[in-house]
Amino acid sequence: RGLSIRNSQLPNGWQCLTVEGEVDLATVPELGVAIDSVAAENSTPLVIDLRSSSFMDSTGLKTLVMANRRFDEMGRSFAIAVSAGPVSRLLDLSGVESSMRVVASTDELN
Repeated sequence: RGLSIRNSQLPNGWQCLTVEGEVDLATVPELGVAIDSVAAENSTPLVIDLRSSSFMDSTGLKTLVMANRRFDEMGRSFAIAVSAGPVSRLLDLSGVESSMRVVASTDELN
């Protein structure tokens, strides 16, 4: 249990936060701080890579929705990368894919 977040620059110019572990009420503040840091430090687009995340609850979903809105207001691209599993099911059930870019791989971003 717990959360690990790794910040990296992808070859395609996107900033990537790779999230491993569970995104829930206890760990979501850590994700929020990481997103805030990227938002403040540069003007690159941001992808949150959740392919190694084993769980996300509604607080994590809200954090992503708010980040998407924030980046949109700044004129910056925002996306999330997910693979099949609990996080993908949550996104499907919530319907956020209609308002947020969701990809299966960070390689899809340009």
